[in-house]
Amino acid sequence: MIGRMIDAAASRSGITTRRVVVPDAEPDVQEPFYALSPEGPHPDTARRMDLYRQWSARLAVEACSTLLEKTGTAPASVDRLITVSCTGFSAPNFDHHIITRLGLPATVTRTHIGFMGCAAAVVGMTSALEASRDPAHRNILLVAVELCSLHLQPEPTRDNILANMIFADGCAAALFSSDPDRGGKLRLLRTHSLLFENSNEMMGWEIGNHGFQMMLSPLLPDIIAQQAAPAAKKILSEHQIPPEKISHWALHPGGRAILDALQTGLGLSEEQTAPSRSVLNRFGNMSSASILFVMKALRERSRIQPGELLCAIAFGPGLTMELALFEGV
Repeated sequence: MIGRMIDAAASRSGITTRRVVVPDAEPDVQEPFYALSPEGPHPDTARRMDLYRQWSARLAVEACSTLLEKTGTAPASVDRLITVSCTGFSAPNFDHHIITRLGLPATVTRTHIGFMGCAAAVVGMTSALEASRDPAHRNILLVAVELCSLHLQPEPTRDNILANMIFADGCAAALFSSDPDRGGKLRLLRTHSLLFENSNEMMGWEIGNHGFQMMLSPLLPDIIAQQAAPAAKKILSEHQIPPEKISHWALHPGGRAILDALQTGLGLSEEQTAPSRSVLNRFGNMSSASILFVMKALRERSRIQPGELLCAIAFGPGLTMELALFEGV
C-alpha cells in the first residue's frame, strides 16, 4: 500500500530531477545522512541545523557573488541585504557570511525573513519595494536559500510522502536597484498580501526533535482554485488590471496540482504556465527560492517588452497568498 502511494505521488508530481545537499543522492555515498532502515536512527534537529549552517552560507555566497558579478555591481555599493529562509536557523546567519566573504559594507542594513514558507521571497520583494523608497538604499540584494532535504521524514504518512516527494533544495538571488544606469529589465510596481480565513490547517511547519515536519492539506488545490484565484483577480481589478492584461505569470511551482488549480482558476494557457512547470520539472519545489527560479526561466523563455505586466504569486503557511506586480522596462 505504501509503495503504491509513493509510486502514485512520483508519477503525478510533474518532477523529473531535484537537487539536494544531503549526500544520500550520491551513487557511491559512504556515510548517508539518513539511515537505510525506516526505524533509524535518523538525524536529530541539531545535526540537521549543523548541515544547514554549512550549506546555507556556501550557496548564498555563491548565488550573490554570481549575481553581483553578472550585473557589474560592486559589493561595496550594496546598502540593503534581505535574506529569506524557512528551512533552518543559526546565529550569525548566512547574511553574516555574505557580508564578510563578499565585502559588503559593515553598515549594510539587514532584514531576515524566516519561517514564512514558499511565499517568503515575495514578502522579501515587499521589503525591497519599501526600502527602495528611501534614497539611502540604491542597491538592494535579496537572497533566498532553502534546504528542504534536511527535513525528510521516514514515517510513511500522507504528508511525509508528499513532502519527501516534491520538496528540494535551491538558492537564488535578485538585485533591486534605483540606479538609472543599471539597465534592469523589470520594475517592481506593487505587492499584496492576503491571509485566508479559517485556513491555519491548510499548510504549516512544526519543529520536531528530528527536523521540521510539514503539514499539507489535500484540500489545498481546491482552496487555491476556489478562493485564491478569485482573490488574485480581485486584487488586480482594484488596479483596473483584468487577468488578460497580464502578459507573463510567475506562479510558485508548489506541485502539479497547485499549478493546475491556478491555471484553471486564472484562465491561463499552457504557454503562460510553462515557466513554472519547467522549474517544477527540473528542480522540484524549492520553497521560497522557487519563484526567483521561475522569474529567471520566464525571462529566458520570452523577452518581456516595455510596458508588459508580470504577476508573481506564491503561497505560504496560514494559508497566505503573496502577489507582486512588475512592469517591463
